[in-house]
Amino acid sequence: MSLIHLPQTKWGSGTGRQVILKGDFAEIEQAVLEAFELTRGPGVEFVDSATVRVNATPDCKVRVMMSGFPSPLTRGQWVDGGLSDGRYRENAAPASLNLATAGNLWGSEKSNQWYAVYALAGPTDTLFTLKAMPVIRVASQASQVITLRDNPNGANIGYGFTANELVGGCLLVLSGASRGLIRVLTANNGDNATAGTITYGGAALTLAQGDWGIILPATNFRYLGMVFNDATGNLVPFYQDAGRTSYASSRQLVAGPINGYTPVDLGLVAPPTACRLEGYAAAAGGYDVKLAVSYDGSTPALVVHGNPPATDFQGARGAFAFALRVLDGGRVYLTNDNTANQAVKITGWGE
Repeated sequence: MSLIHLPQTKWGSGTGRQVILKGDFAEIEQAVLEAFELTRGPGVEFVDSATVRVNATPDCKVRVMMSGFPSPLTRGQWVDGGLSDGRYRENAAPASLNLATAGNLWGSEKSNQWYAVYALAGPTDTLFTLKAMPVIRVASQASQVITLRDNPNGANIGYGFTANELVGGCLLVLSGASRGLIRVLTANNGDNATAGTITYGGAALTLAQGDWGIILPATNFRYLGMVFNDATGNLVPFYQDAGRTSYASSRQLVAGPINGYTPVDLGLVAPPTACRLEGYAAAAGGYDVKLAVSYDGSTPALVVHGNPPATDFQGARGAFAFALRVLDGGRVYLTNDNTANQAVKITGWGE
């Protein structure tokens, strides 16, 4: 129930005073309570190399409003693809997700892969559970059949979905010319190697290699956050709360000389939901710290430049922190004027 559903039909269409029953006040109270749950969901906690959880106790219960997935067009707005009921569920105990456990994710576990953590609940469920959905990239499209690309955009991939298990769910395009459009899935194959495909109905999308998308499941759900399964098949340790994620230790984006503004894909350090990137530029061996960031590939939006101190500290001769916006498709333009001994480290992102 939400305020948009009031007055209820039993109140009739007459004028003047209407009878309000005790149950109606309960519905109004719940609608007001749910409204405050809309903008912020619970944080996802890192537990170990395969496990995350949403924590709760009987005294500190956790509520999740089934509002869908954040709009890639308007921050703070949500899209549900017609698959979420907008009601909240309340847990009094931790809900855990283990990527190595069958049934805890769609498909089979993949390395160098972003996973969206979803809270799920059936129409009559009062509790929610967790399940991970792989974030997809586009390799190519033919007759509304999309061949899938891995997250680093280096090769095609198959996720080992059960054939047609995604039918009835939706594809939400997160980047590119069709960003913000949703299509209902009509088929998916079960390839678990390099030939995964999904098929959608409706009008054709305009897709290019490297475009990002997310699958909205055919049940009540809410997106809670992104986690990264690294090259060794282990979850990268993180801290997450209120749309901001920090790595427990920084991840390297680029190293060495960059001669002129070069587009850099963020697929291994930040998810496509990121709108802001945080990190630092560092240099070793007595070199100046140099980093320039551009959003159009020609003019600088951010410049970091400093002379090195006399001694090393934490493996760097000099380092400067930065924060910057992320371009559509999860990329930025970087240059360091072709200077040696440079590194760009990422410490986290905001959504």
